[in-house]
Amino acid sequence: MSKGWCTTTIAVALGLLASCRDDGGAEGDGDTACVGAKCDMLDESGSGDDGSSSTGADADTTGGESPMVEAACYDRRLEAFNPNRLAFTPTALRWSCADIDSTPADERGQEYCEYFAVVSLPPTPANPTPEPTVLGRLLGADGVDGTTPVQLELDGEQIAALENSPDSIVGACVFSSWNGDIEAPCGTECEAGDVLGVPVEPEVFRMKFDANTNEAALTLLADCTEWLPPGDPSDPDDPFQDPFLRACQLNTEINETQHRKSDNVICGAAVRMAECGCGLADGSSLAEALAPPADLGFRLGGWSGPSELPPGCRYQDVVDGAQTLVVCDLTAAEVLQNASEMKAWCRESFADDVVVHIAVDPAAVTCTPTPGADYADDCPMYPWVLEP
Repeated sequence: MSKGWCTTTIAVALGLLASCRDDGGAEGDGDTACVGAKCDMLDESGSGDDGSSSTGADADTTGGESPMVEAACYDRRLEAFNPNRLAFTPTALRWSCADIDSTPADERGQEYCEYFAVVSLPPTPANPTPEPTVLGRLLGADGVDGTTPVQLELDGEQIAALENSPDSIVGACVFSSWNGDIEAPCGTECEAGDVLGVPVEPEVFRMKFDANTNEAALTLLADCTEWLPPGDPSDPDDPFQDPFLRACQLNTEINETQHRKSDNVICGAAVRMAECGCGLADGSSLAEALAPPADLGFRLGGWSGPSELPPGCRYQDVVDGAQTLVVCDLTAAEVLQNASEMKAWCRESFADDVVVHIAVDPAAVTCTPTPGADYADDCPMYPWVLEP
């Protein structure tokens, strides 16, 4: 973008992006159709459970002011720079599995991490060999495809059995970052044991949303590397001096997913690496290094480390060391108290602490900023580590 960026607020800037870009920006005629990456939208209320306005449904990216976009970008920025849960580190890009509050129940799982519950009820005289129940698992590539039943139906005998053994483990929350387009080396029948009687096989445990794929991750990385956002580095009042907001407005135009944590973290790091001329020392693909097609998916860990899980959780993968399947135990008391929607309890209890990690190898990345290029004069040692 040349000098004189035509805005005083991020909301106005996002609305005018298509008309203010110069020939060096992304090609386009104002069409806001998703380009290859995540496209499913949130509800139209514009209000989350906590009263926030983080949603993509009301975002106006075709012209005019867009307060919903502004709110979403700033909400995601606050999360990314939480000092106890930093999204950008020298060795990893991170975000939690928890969807933002305004995500509808049947669309949870939009952060390259889908989750559901499994319950195996104790035997009763009426049902001595109960089958395990899978609750809230996505059924297809879009939210309209629905989920398995959300509510756990209990009769009097089952309630009594749960009450009589409140500390017994009868349920589990399952978190998966196994990409929907990556096949298991073991085929359809894997020797990974089972979760409370449910075999760990692709049909059940692999992610379903078409956005939760390796292809989508590679496309997002490529788009945010190649379509650098506009801004005016010489204008102290330009809101896009902030690298996170710069990337958020680009992600808004490309995908309209400004409400997602994952997309903004990925795009933020990719934009800054491109601005600072970063690549791999061996000349191989930077996008594929960050989202390797050979992996089942991004690894799951915790905030304290890439292999540190919350208490009560463990890995249970179809490939040793993949770290794409996490199982967290649920007691009979938890199942009984949350039978109306176990998936919501999984989100409340574990999702904020089960963390998606994109590994970055600083030793493999070389950065050579182009003199005079926008935002290239202040490139830090690790350009992907955005700072508030």
